[in-house]
Amino acid sequence: MTLNENKKVCLGLIEEYSPSNMYLTDDEDIRNRLNLVYSTNYQEMSQKKKILKTKIYTITEDSNGMTEYMLPSNMYQFKRLIGLDDNNERKSIAYDIIGKKIYIKNEEGKYILEYYAYPEVITEETEEDFELEIDQDVQLILPYAVANDILKVDPSADYTAFYNEYRRKIEELDSRIILPSIEVEETDTIGGI
Repeated sequence: MTLNENKKVCLGLIEEYSPSNMYLTDDEDIRNRLNLVYSTNYQEMSQKKKILKTKIYTITEDSNGMTEYMLPSNMYQFKRLIGLDDNNERKSIAYDIIGKKIYIKNEEGKYILEYYAYPEVITEETEEDFELEIDQDVQLILPYAVANDILKVDPSADYTAFYNEYRRKIEELDSRIILPSIEVEETDTIGGI
């Protein structure tokens, strides 16, 4: 979903959407603040359900010591480092993270860094076709958070309905990526029923 599409949902919720207006709304105050209000709520959504990214490092030959790499500038939290040999089989690895750098033991292979990333910051200049980096489930919670913040400053508006709906949706959010599973095998029993 793009920023523009998400804005349409938000403005539709607060009954300010104007499809014939290139700015999506006739309310100049909302138009001037919309990206800025999106910015803080977009960051919050990325912390409720984190953005998972990967970066690959390659070491082409074995040697003594460790190779130093810069961690991604948008890294929010480290998840794990996986080492793969020439056959794409997992292998044990030695590494250290110090400050904004990762040091990997010089053993030939491919190393995949999994990390949680900060989203790109939404500014006043962010283009309407900007693709939101957060997952679809939180993309559809984002308009409620923005609607809440837009209407907070309007003394005649009852923004609490949007706040309550936002809180309800956040409480029901399932941020798991992998669900636990089991396999059951049927076995023949001797003398059983």
